[in-house]
Amino acid sequence: MNAPKRARPGGTHVIYPRGVEQRLGISDTTRWRWERTGRLPPRDVYVGGVAVGWRPATLEAAENGAGAAELGA
Repeated sequence: MNAPKRARPGGTHVIYPRGVEQRLGISDTTRWRWERTGRLPPRDVYVGGVAVGWRPATLEAAENGAGAAELGA
């Protein structure tokens, strides 16, 4: 018997590291460095307990908020 499908929680959009690099026009090394120094917000999308990416609203808030100058906006 097949297991019942579980409904996804609201919001399924994820921006993965490659998408952040393209969005900001930076290299993977720069993205990695910006994550380590706090220039990018912490990842807030988890799969299996591992942080894999960002919600679009998280990056938009960082781009429009206090970190806008740091993110090149």
